[in-house]
This record gives sequence, structure tokens and C-alpha cells, in this order.
Amino acid sequence: MIKDSYKIKYFKELNSLRFLGFLGIFFGHIFFSENLEIINHDLYSLAFRYGKILGFISLDSFFVLSSFLITWRALEEFHISGKFQLKHFLIRRSLRIWPLYFLIVFLGFFIEYIGAHYNQEITTLPSFWSFFLFILNYDMIINGYEFLFFMVFLWSISVEEQFYIFWSIILKWFQKYLLMISIILVIVSLVFRYYFINDSLNLNFNTISTLGNFGIGAIIAIDAFQKNKLFKWVKDLSKTKIIVTYLVMVMVYLIMPQLMEYDFFIIIQRLLFSIFFSFIILEQSYCEHSFFKFSKIKPFNFFGKISYGLYCYHGIVITIILHLKSNFNDSLFSSLLLFPIIIFSFTLTISYFSFKYYESKFLKLKSKFSLSN
Repeated sequence: MIKDSYKIKYFKELNSLRFLGFLGIFFGHIFFSENLEIINHDLYSLAFRYGKILGFISLDSFFVLSSFLITWRALEEFHISGKFQLKHFLIRRSLRIWPLYFLIVFLGFFIEYIGAHYNQEITTLPSFWSFFLFILNYDMIINGYEFLFFMVFLWSISVEEQFYIFWSIILKWFQKYLLMISIILVIVSLVFRYYFINDSLNLNFNTISTLGNFGIGAIIAIDAFQKNKLFKWVKDLSKTKIIVTYLVMVMVYLIMPQLMEYDFFIIIQRLLFSIFFSFIILEQSYCEHSFFKFSKIKPFNFFGKISYGLYCYHGIVITIILHLKSNFNDSLFSSLLLFPIIIFSFTLTISYFSFKYYESKFLKLKSKFSLSN
């Protein structure tokens, strides 16, 4: 295949999906109150319960999305050049993740140092090596996560980095077995979740528990790239069937508090929602009869581009608000509406300037290691 005869696909829909994934995570973190009257209010209790559920499953959507996209790009690279450039892949990932990640890490340790210097009560952070080596999730499994709030969020980046390294090795030397390995990842994650059914820390934070998310993302990338049966089935779905599928997803989400009482559902939860997210990716990217494309909401496209910053910075803004919260009157209105709006507005502003004046400087360097070079 001549290089110029293949047009590299740009998934414009994925930016909107990234932003929607962030919104889910945002709602999982945004409801906090120490006022028992507010906590016991039915409306707050409902928002808090479903926010937590939405936060966890939305984080899984990023794992599926990451796996789908890097697998697709690798398949394109094989298709165009017949090889996978491991070094270039790792450099591209590092340029996207590391600058903001280590800025947040530096800020966290700086706050810890300042707190100790001025005798402020700040819970000791995990070892710097847990952050530097991207193994924070395992530190949290062993030691818990009662430390600086916005630093806790970095556990998911550790998981992603671990997967990137593992998957790059697979893509480099075991590409022929990509589909089989992806299926094995799903099976391994299910077995792991069965074995650790009563260990919430391992269920939530262990990389092995998330392998099903990554495996499903890779499977749909392979299927879509090869235009196999599943891809064609989704592509040709009628508008009615698409709407029904989304309604089923919403229904499962609404009855999750009841479903979580069953061990079987806890075991398959991540797999089930990975399948749901995979459907959304394929439906939004390829389906000819979609009832709505989220990419039509133009702000969503930009918000998706800065979603990594939104994820990293919203924890910092929440931490600041928590620190200042005692200066404000705590009410149901402020807990459910005012604080979320303030936090989202500040997070959006900070993320915009971070992307424009900091992250973009590194992102421009990615082109030197892109598929076109």
C-alpha cells in the first residue's frame, strides 16, 4: 500500500465523548457537605449516590477510549508502513501526559512542604517514587488514599501509563495475536474481579481489574478497522434500535444501586459498561442513522481537547473550595448548584489557559513523531 493512498482517520466525535466522560467524573466528585441536614436530604442523597456511580463508570470510559484510539493508530501505522515505531509511540504519549502530570505532582509536594513549614495539618503524601514510576494505584491499595485530594486523582494516570507500556510491547512484537490478547485481557480482568470480589481497593484501583476496559477498546478498534460484522451491524442500525439501546443503558444506570447488591453484577460491571461505551464510540463515529451526534455541539469539541486538563485541575479547584467552604453558608442550593457551577467555571478557565500556554507547547512537538513522519 502506497503511503499517500491511505487517509489517516480523524475521529472528531471522540473529543465530545471525552468531555462527556469528564462531566461524569466531575459529578462523581462535586457533591460534598458536612451538614447532616443536607446530607440526609432526599435530593442531595440521590445526587450524591448517582454522582458516585457515574464518576466510576465514566472513568472506565476513558480507559476504553484510550485503548480504542491507540490500537486504531497502531493498526493504521502497520497498514501504512508495515511496522510499529515503539519509541515514537512512547514519546507521543509522554508529551501528552507527562508535562501536566508532573506539574500537578510538583504542586502537590510543594503544598506538602509549605504546609510542614508553617505547621499546617496536611496528610503526608505517598512516596515521590509512587508518582514518578506511575505506581500510585498500587500504593493506594496498600496504604489507602487519605491524602491531598487532588493528588488522589493521579491513580488513573498510573493505570493508563502502565497499560501504554504493556500495550506498546504487544503492538511491537505480538501484533499478530492482537485480537487474542485483547480477549485474554477481558477474561483475566473477570477472573481477577471474581477473586477479589470482597476487596474494594483492588476492584477499583488495581490495573488488572481494568484490563477488561482496555481489552474491549482494542477489540472494537480491530473490528472497526477491519470492517468486520460487529462494525457493519452497528453502522447500519436504525434510529429506533439506537434509541432503544441508549434507553437500556440509562435503565441499567438507574437501577445500579440495586444491581450492586449482587456479586455477579460487581464482577461484570466494568465489562458491561465497556461494551456500552464501545457502542457509543462506534455509533457516534460511524452510524449513518444516529438520532444525534454530540460533535454537533461545538463547545463540546473544544472542551474535549482540554479534557485532560479538566480532569487534573478540577481536583485542585475542589480542594481549594473545600478549604474555603467554612467561610460560606452551607445550604442545599450551594451544595447542589452554586459550588458545582463555581468549580466548573474555574476549572474550565484554568484548563483553557493551561492548554493554550503550557500543554500546547509540548503537543506541537508530537508532530515530529507522528505517523506522517
